[in-house]
Amino acid sequence: MSKQIKKIDICIANEDKGVDWVIEELKKDHPNLQGQRWGCLGNCGNCYRRPFVMANNRHLIEAPTKEELLEKLKPEMATE
Repeated sequence: MSKQIKKIDICIANEDKGVDWVIEELKKDHPNLQGQRWGCLGNCGNCYRRPFVMANNRHLIEAPTKEELLEKLKPEMATE
């Protein structure tokens, strides 16, 4: 999935893990990044364990911390 992420969805229940911060950090370098908050993404087990996002409506990406999630996403972002 290299250099392809254009859209990231997050679960509002996962915001306490810092995913909203991750989106804001990514938007600094990728202002056209689309992001949407949902009540539920159907990944409740992941939601309570660690930060995660759904990339391009189909790829679940997770990490132990919000900082590690950010570093995991950065190289996968779409270049425009």
